[in-house]
Amino acid sequence: RALGFDAKVSSSIPNNPVELKNQVVDSALERIIDDHPYSIIAKVGDPMIPFVAGMLSSASDVSKVMLAGGTQMTAVLAFASKIGFNEENTAIGTTSYITNDESANFKNLVEEISDIPAISVDPGLKNSQYSGLRAFSEGFAKEGVGAGGSIISSMLKTGNNSTKFLELAEKEYSRLFTSL
Repeated sequence: RALGFDAKVSSSIPNNPVELKNQVVDSALERIIDDHPYSIIAKVGDPMIPFVAGMLSSASDVSKVMLAGGTQMTAVLAFASKIGFNEENTAIGTTSYITNDESANFKNLVEEISDIPAISVDPGLKNSQYSGLRAFSEGFAKEGVGAGGSIISSMLKTGNNSTKFLELAEKEYSRLFTSL
């Protein structure tokens, strides 16, 4: 919101504590004394934001780039919109757990910030035999470390779909948790 966008972010828990988040943001916004993007990020931003936005700014000049992640990547996109990047070479990818989160406004926020494709994938984890994987579809985590963008990229590269992704994810999940 400090950069001028109507941001409503998702949560890694099923019941998004929207009121608490708004209180924290309102308090943080009081510290802003300069409307320069770098000053704003220095006062209220995650240090990751200018780092990734800088990578986007440079990389999008010479290559296609997908911001992989949930609402955190919309913060990167918002900052990048202030410092410059090539929209023609940029997309943002996430899971359907983020785009379907009614407590957030991912799709509208991306549209407000920039005219880039917003790509969403349903990983199909609601059909998993493992409760740990199903938890993502039940509102826990929802994204995490660029999962949506990684899944989208892997599907584009391999031609696999959500069913195949789930099969492979369960195979790896089983391997990890039976080797403990």
